[in-house]
Amino acid sequence: MDKREQISRLRDRIRAYPMVLLLLPLVVAILFGERTGVLYPEERAVYDSLCVHTFVVSSESKHTTRCERYEAQTYGGKVYVYILRDSLKDELHTGDTIIARTSIRHADSIGTFDYRKYLLRQGIIGSAFVYRYEVRPASSYSIPLQKRLYQRLQKAGLNSDELATVGALTLGYKEDLDPEIKRRFQASGAAHVLAVSGLHTGIIYALIIGLLTLGGRIKPRYENQLGRGCISLFVIAVMWGYAWLTGLTPSVVRAVVMVTLVEIGHVFYRQSFSLNTIGAAAVLILLVRPLDLFSVGFQLSFAATAAIVLFAKKGEKIMSGKKLNRVSRWVITTIIISIAAQLGTLPLTMYYFGYVSTYFLLTNLVVLPIVTILVPCGLISIVLGGTIIGIWWTKITYGLSWLMNQSVGWIEALPGSTWPATVSIGMVLIYYVLLIGLCGLMRET
Repeated sequence: MDKREQISRLRDRIRAYPMVLLLLPLVVAILFGERTGVLYPEERAVYDSLCVHTFVVSSESKHTTRCERYEAQTYGGKVYVYILRDSLKDELHTGDTIIARTSIRHADSIGTFDYRKYLLRQGIIGSAFVYRYEVRPASSYSIPLQKRLYQRLQKAGLNSDELATVGALTLGYKEDLDPEIKRRFQASGAAHVLAVSGLHTGIIYALIIGLLTLGGRIKPRYENQLGRGCISLFVIAVMWGYAWLTGLTPSVVRAVVMVTLVEIGHVFYRQSFSLNTIGAAAVLILLVRPLDLFSVGFQLSFAATAAIVLFAKKGEKIMSGKKLNRVSRWVITTIIISIAAQLGTLPLTMYYFGYVSTYFLLTNLVVLPIVTILVPCGLISIVLGGTIIGIWWTKITYGLSWLMNQSVGWIEALPGSTWPATVSIGMVLIYYVLLIGLCGLMRET
């Protein structure tokens, strides 16, 4: 291959992935803005002065050594409110309003760790310690919809760990999740199941399409662009409603933005699901919420999705020429996707969590079929609530949730389920450079 051909092929690739190339300078600009403090809210002198503040509780309590910690909204943004257990009158709930004379202070560094910057990246502007306060209980209308739907699961008969698991899977409500349950899911390589992400939105998306087509029996009218546009608009509206319900977390927003781009591509007869789509989704999200770049969920979600697009398609091509039954094809596809996602997220997992899950393949083969059934069952339980049919249906939901928790616990208990492994940020960057090089070699073959 001569030099002209190489230059021509390079130009073709640049034209094929314009959004990926646009993403690179955007990331550099965000890193510069974060470094200089431009992206963070302005410091206000009033924060450190003693005055009456009004806080609206936005999360359930978290236990610390001596206090109960609540995430709350005030006029300046989100803050952590700490209340001594001896001073706590009654348990506070989401939507309650706290009125107290206190000051909001910015966090100090802990050794070499810049705790203030860490909190600002999470959208937390500071902390307030409250000793005496008044409470205005939340009205039924001020309780977030997510919490009200979670209460419907309780009325339907779910309880304990099964209730918390279904709430996390369907609604993204993780306030009641036991730390031990979280640890088991992380150790077994199933942490992505508890965080509402592409898997869950993919199930919801498939349900919507299935309902619109009655399980494939009816073909939607795609003959004219208006018909395609109306169907896509409905799907996009439902998906964004679900994203809002589950808290607009980075992984959910990424998945829904990609669904939006795919549906827009359907309208204009364009191929939508590609590396360019992933780049476009990242650009759109970072333009609106630049600090999401520092979110672990954002990084893991995009790394996994990009790796699946790059590597899984190669595996599908290899498998396409072989005659396989549905079960064999599903098993092989799951293995390919799991390995691809693991390749994409491995260095980030080691960097942030300091371990590697050994049985991630086994976990996905066991857990994914259960989740695929459990998510729709959980949504039906929410719709039916405490009705007679709902209570009977919830027994199925409870059984599936129990089975998943037991399966995860069994895998986590296997010898050597996790291996300690830590890497530096430099090693993470080297890994991804080598991975990109491997992708280039695979494209050449």
